Amino acid sequence: MTAVLLVIATVLALVDWYAVAVSRPQLERFAKPATMAALIAVAAVAGDPSDTVRTWLVVGATFGLVGDIALLGKSSTSFLAGLSAFALGHLAYVAAAWSTAHDSGLVVVGALFVVGLFAFRFVGQTVPGAFASGGRILGVAVIVYAAVISAMILSAAATGLLLALVGAMLFSGSDWVIGYDRFVAPVAHRGLVVMVPYHVGQALLILGLANA
Repeated sequence: MTAVLLVIATVLALVDWYAVAVSRPQLERFAKPATMAALIAVAAVAGDPSDTVRTWLVVGATFGLVGDIALLGKSSTSFLAGLSAFALGHLAYVAAAWSTAHDSGLVVVGALFVVGLFAFRFVGQTVPGAFASGGRILGVAVIVYAAVISAMILSAAATGLLLALVGAMLFSGSDWVIGYDRFVAPVAHRGLVVMVPYHVGQALLILGLANA
């Protein structure tokens, strides 16, 4: 069943990537949430985790779906709603990671990635851009979101599961691009650069934690 659902999620993700690559917003409105719906199903059946881990994985993927739907809008309100949903999703993945066994072997890798992710243009450009664009509320929201992303990466690293850590890195990289594109400067091929690591990252994160 997991394999079948992964195939379905892959096909839907490919449709979404095509939609964003050729600017087909109507197709994207279908494929984007449909892909996350398939990944929610994957989270519900993959591996043999504890009930606690399973629940948090499903919650995390579900908030991803909510965030995707919110970000289909272009307003600041839609962006904040999406940011909030994804933050809650990240926290659910943190809870799933902390509910698994731990191995500190990858913590240094995760920590170095966090430092690099936010040192490169985020602190110096994206954060000031967020304050300039939306004032204190949006600027603080972006900083808090960065802290949540950091917790997600480090918690994945603390499991010692390489698949989960790679997934967390890809997921966070997608978020980095969204912030830079919105508050600093347009990113070439933004749709693909955001959606490919987003879908692949969540899939790897779910599979890594579900098979711990």
